[in-house]
Amino acid sequence: MQILLLLASAVFIKAAVIEKNKEEIKCDGIIIGDVYHDIEILKTDIDRPYLLAVDYSTNTVYFSYSLNKDDDIFKTAYVNLNTKEFAELQGINNGFAQTVDQKSHEIYIGGSSGIYKYNHKTKTGKHIGAKGNDIWNIYFKDILYYSTFPDQFLYTLINGESSRFKELEDTKVDQFVIDNEDIMFFTNATGLFGQKKGSQDAIKYKESSEGIRGLTTDINGNVYICTADGIFKIEKATVSLDKVLDIDDAFGLAFDNENNIVYSDATKLVRLKPNKYKTCEIENQS
Repeated sequence: MQILLLLASAVFIKAAVIEKNKEEIKCDGIIIGDVYHDIEILKTDIDRPYLLAVDYSTNTVYFSYSLNKDDDIFKTAYVNLNTKEFAELQGINNGFAQTVDQKSHEIYIGGSSGIYKYNHKTKTGKHIGAKGNDIWNIYFKDILYYSTFPDQFLYTLINGESSRFKELEDTKVDQFVIDNEDIMFFTNATGLFGQKKGSQDAIKYKESSEGIRGLTTDINGNVYICTADGIFKIEKATVSLDKVLDIDDAFGLAFDNENNIVYSDATKLVRLKPNKYKTCEIENQS
């Protein structure tokens, strides 16, 4: 599987530092919307954790990462957000994309040989469709949607049968998710778009998809994007992107079962948890 992802040597979180009238405000955590958040390191020393998806029932984040920096061999793994248990998924060929049916709590994995259903209790994967296809992205809402590489066509998988998604049959699709109003947000080389299911009319939210590394929804179905320099929320009322957080070399994004941000940079997984008992310290400067 081929993927064009930028590597960066400097990986860090930008802590809040604000200068005002000889006072310096320093935070060990992150400020989001005037709320202090603790930085919780979930897993380190992993290469480019990508395409994060959380099973709310177990509060487990699934993701893929590169086994070797010099090739395109990937592995799907998980971290339990409650216990920090880490493990790789077995029985899945070159696992790359993950999604969860939050109603049935079934986990679906796309790899270089098609789509698998993963049983977390038995730790086994079963091939269920799209055999022989290189799966690029995958998302579940009522049914399973997936895109393929390198053609970037969008499909649905129902009862093991694949069909082209008719409303975007003539459109390339890279990243995609579906929000709480059944609007499909997707990217391709020409930008970031939103298109209501059942409609042929797409609204452009961003002129270029360059730097966009992931789309996700929070527990309320709101859409967020992850770019190389941070996290943005999609604002449908204004057809715009609202920056939530600066992150250096961000790669993936999801939300846990309490709607806390879980993200990855080039080498680690991080969770941001609000803490009402902490604040920033103000230091007087001479």
